[in-house]
Amino acid sequence: MDLDMMRAQKILLTSLFLAVWALISPVSAASFEDPKFSLELRDANGTKTLGEAFTKGPAILHFWATWCPNCRVELPAMERFEDELKAQGLDGQFVVVALEDVPYGRIQSFLQDRLGLERFTSYQAVDMQAMGTAFQVAAMPYTIFLDENGGVLGGIPGSLEWDAPQIQETFIGHLQGKGTIASGN
Repeated sequence: MDLDMMRAQKILLTSLFLAVWALISPVSAASFEDPKFSLELRDANGTKTLGEAFTKGPAILHFWATWCPNCRVELPAMERFEDELKAQGLDGQFVVVALEDVPYGRIQSFLQDRLGLERFTSYQAVDMQAMGTAFQVAAMPYTIFLDENGGVLGGIPGSLEWDAPQIQETFIGHLQGKGTIASGN
C-alpha cells in the first residue's frame, strides 16, 4: 500500500471517528470556572492558568511530549494549522500543552532547534500529572474539544493529519461555533 493511500485511509477514518464521536459523546458539565482550568501553564513569558490561555469561544486543547514519536511527526503540520487559525482570527482558541517534567527552555529548544518550528506556540504544564489526570489523558498525543464554556465535548487519542482539508474544516468549524463538534450532534 502506498503512502498516499495510507494517508487517505487515515483521514477517512479520522473523519468517520469525528462524526460518530459527535453523535454519541456526552457534553461534560465542566466550565472554564472548573478547578482544572486553574492549573498552571508555563511559557517563555512566565506562568498563567489554563483558563487564562483561552481567549474566547469553543476551543481545542492538545497535549504532546518531546519523547513521543507521533507528536514529533505531527507538530510541523500543527504549526501550519496554528498559522491558519491566526489568519482567521481564531488564535487563543487552540492551546497546545507539553506534558513534560523538564525545564521549559528545553521544550522551546526542541521545537525551534530540532524541529525548526519558529512560530509554534506551546505551553508546558507546571504539574504534568495533575493536568494529565484532570483531562484524563491516556495517550500521546491527545486532542480535546471544549465547548464555549469549557465543557469537554470529547477527545481523540493519537496523531492527526492537521493539514487534511476535512480535519481543518471540521476543527475550524468547531472553533467558529458551528459544525458537529460544537453542537454535540
